[in-house]
Formats: sequence, structure tokens, C-alpha cells
Amino acid sequence: MKKIILSITACLSLLACNNEIDINAEYKDITVMYGLLDPKLDTNYLRIQRGYLGEEAASASFGISDSLYYDSAEIDVFIREYRPGSTTIEKEVQLIYDENVPVDSGTYTTEGHHLYRIPDGFDILRSREYEVLVRRSDGTEAYARTGIVGNIDIRRPLSIITARLFDGRIEFWINQDTEGNNPEATVKMIAYQPVIYFHYKEVDQAAGTEEFKTATIRLPLEENPFDQIEILYSSSQLYSALADRIEKDPSKNILRFFQGMDIEITGASEDMMTFIELSKPATGVNQNRPQFEQVVNGTGILTSRTVSRRNDIKLQSTIYDRLLEAGIVCDLNFARVELGGADTCYCIDNQKVCF
Repeated sequence: MKKIILSITACLSLLACNNEIDINAEYKDITVMYGLLDPKLDTNYLRIQRGYLGEEAASASFGISDSLYYDSAEIDVFIREYRPGSTTIEKEVQLIYDENVPVDSGTYTTEGHHLYRIPDGFDILRSREYEVLVRRSDGTEAYARTGIVGNIDIRRPLSIITARLFDGRIEFWINQDTEGNNPEATVKMIAYQPVIYFHYKEVDQAAGTEEFKTATIRLPLEENPFDQIEILYSSSQLYSALADRIEKDPSKNILRFFQGMDIEITGASEDMMTFIELSKPATGVNQNRPQFEQVVNGTGILTSRTVSRRNDIKLQSTIYDRLLEAGIVCDLNFARVELGGADTCYCIDNQKVCF
């Protein structure tokens, strides 16, 4: 009986000494690639880094440069050009290691931060496809391939300066025919991000100072499979957005004068939308989510985008008039000089008053 008790005690002692579970897998060097190729840009950059794994929480590695970035001697990065659907390389160049792009401070280290730049003379063409390849020092390779999206033609607000007014409508057409020997695009756009840049002059009457400022208004992301798109952004939505972004001044010491606005539209392919959706935090019971597997032997995304912009837009008179009267923006003190410069009008108690 004593032998049995001693045996059980010995087994329990052994089990008690081995109650830790190692949840970390064996470390694997994973290449992470982020690239948005834009044929309109003079210079295109790609971010190439590595996945990391440590015994401590991930936050312990945020400030360590070599846990995020490869040493420039560890990898070579190339870009290759193809005709649509072809496997024959038309052109190939090596990307240039660049650590001169400024980075805002934040959670991650800025020490050793670097990008890879496509050399001058290698133009991104809408009629071609491109592959980016990362060759590590051990000979293994990670790569991804993408087509190039077409062009966005903004129709409203008009291009004519004398009639370039914002009336709440944004219209644009997409040139993205993928057929023929010289296509307008090699991948379709389906996602569009409109942004309004609302410029104004701020006058501090007490200090006697003037300052030009911009309120940036990012409209909801638009997913649309069609090539002719109309977005309605009402005056009330504009006023609400301004009220959220500009500080109120009930004292009427600060007056603001509208200077003009710009509209910018960025278009991206379905790959970009899929990547965004899969990158969102899981909120349901099932926390397992599919992986975005465009990068072979790595992770991240390589895709394309285009940006179109219409500058120097004025407000339709009815929208401007309400800017000086509407209750939600009354204490923003937007003003206008009228009667040949004799009167300055702005909002007091939800009414336009001139002095």
C-alpha cells in the first residue's frame, strides 16, 4: 500500500512540475509587403518588412527596429512588368532602399524605418500588370502581382472655372476598359473614397491676425460596380461636418471667410476592399477569419489606385447663404463681405446680420 501511495505521489509531483504550455510556434521569417501602385505619381514607394514573434507581448517589440524591418543587406526587391495575363517579363528593375521619407511619431519605432522606391524611368502603365518580388538572403522569395486601375474623370463640379460650383452633387466617370491590345486598365475599380477640402480664412478681430485653414471632410466609402457614379452630399451634411471640425465662437470675436474647396476622389480595386474587410476586428462569436493570400510566401497586399482632383470650387449661392444663417453653423461665424465691401455679414441668433 505504501508503494502505491508513493507511486501516485511521484506521478503527481512530475505533473505539477510540467503545467506550462508554450503557445508560440517555432519562429518563421515572414515577409510583409504593402504596395499601392499609382500611375499618376512621379514616385511610387513600397513598404517591405518582416513579421515578428517574441516570448513577451507583441507590444514589447514595437520599439525594436529589427523586429519589424529587414536590414537592407538581407533582401533585394524587384519590380517586373508584364502584358496582361502573360508570364513573359517585359521589364525588370531593382527597387532602391530609401530611409529618407519622414515618419510621424507613434506606437512603432521610427528608427531604421525605410521604404523601397521604384527608380526614375520605370513608369507604371495602366495597360500592364506588375509583380513585386522580395528575395531574402537565404534564397527564398515572396512575391505578389497586380493589375493597374483606370482613370477617374470628374464631371461635376464642372471643369469650367466660371461655373465650378458645388451644389451637393459629385459625378464622375471611370475609364477602365480592359479589352484590346492597349487597355485603359488591367484591373477594375469598385471602391471610391471622396474627400472634400474646405478652405477658409480665419480672422481674429481682437488680435488683429489672419490665418488660412482647411477642414478635411472624408465622405463615406463608396462601393460601386458601375462606371458612371453620382454621389449626393447635401448641404445639411456639409454643415454638420463643418460643425464637427471647426471650433465654435459664440463671442463673435473670430470671423471666418470661405475661400474655396477641392474635391479629391481615390479609386481602388476589389483586392483593396477585400483586404480592408478582412483586416477589420472580428466582432462575432466565431473569431476565426479567412486570410488574404495575395502575397505568395508572405503576407500583406500589392494593388493599385488612382486619384483625381477638382480644385477651386465655389459654393452654390443657396448653400453659401445658409452657411450664414443655419443654426448648426451659426456660431462658426462664417462671414461674407457685401455691398461692394461696405458691409460684413454673418450669423447672429440664426439670422444673417450685416454691419
